[in-house]
Amino acid sequence: MGNQLSFSQTEHRREEMAQSQGYRLDPRRKADWIMIIIITCVYSINVVAVLFMLWNRKYPPLKCKSPVLMACMMVAGILWFVGDIQANGHVPLEHTPLRNCKAFGVWVRILLGVCTLSTLIAMRSYGLFRVFCKNQPFRGRGLYVPYAAYCLCMLVYGIVSQVVSPSLTIHYLLHVDICYYETGFKASMFAIIWVTWLIVAILSWRIRHIKSSFNEAREMLIACTAVFVVLIFTTVMHYAVPLFPLNVRLRVLTTSFDHLATN
Repeated sequence: MGNQLSFSQTEHRREEMAQSQGYRLDPRRKADWIMIIIITCVYSINVVAVLFMLWNRKYPPLKCKSPVLMACMMVAGILWFVGDIQANGHVPLEHTPLRNCKAFGVWVRILLGVCTLSTLIAMRSYGLFRVFCKNQPFRGRGLYVPYAAYCLCMLVYGIVSQVVSPSLTIHYLLHVDICYYETGFKASMFAIIWVTWLIVAILSWRIRHIKSSFNEAREMLIACTAVFVVLIFTTVMHYAVPLFPLNVRLRVLTTSFDHLATN
């Protein structure tokens, strides 16, 4: 009861501070927690499914799905979700580690989450292209070197983001208790994500005619379509309504769309 009262007082203070700055703010409420619980349950089911795949990874129909790669994708998706909870304003940040905007908003959400998931899907697409179109194995330097080069670029991007002033990248807004991405930095993030998914789309198009009983080409087509729809929505949302985390409907919708695509 005491914690609930303290939470209500904190949200009331946020509303007053936001109004004094000219912002309209929806307090964090049941809709945020319901969304978090539902998506957490979905990821929990995914964890069980991936553990089953890993346990039976030598079974041919499961082996062709690259269980280890799928497990890494799931971990990246969970990290993306943790970052979204922070960046989209679903939980209090003040007096918690989540107030570290660069750690969660850049490293966890963007680099370890979105970019890692995207590049793993790109690597799977390229691996299928090597196997079905070039008759090359799903392993070797030809597969891993491009992935390593991308990871190195992301590491450099993260280090540069870390050393550049928060006023130019992402910083904490005390009066509304959210992290805010600056326009230029946000543009660089979306550019990286869009380029990555354009590469995935090109690779998926190249494998569209493969003959396989496991429907890899169809899966990639569905995944690309879903992600591009969500990516367009998210890009428009971030630029049309930069402070959408203050609106409960928009923040819940944005996070839900993100993780509808990943699942």
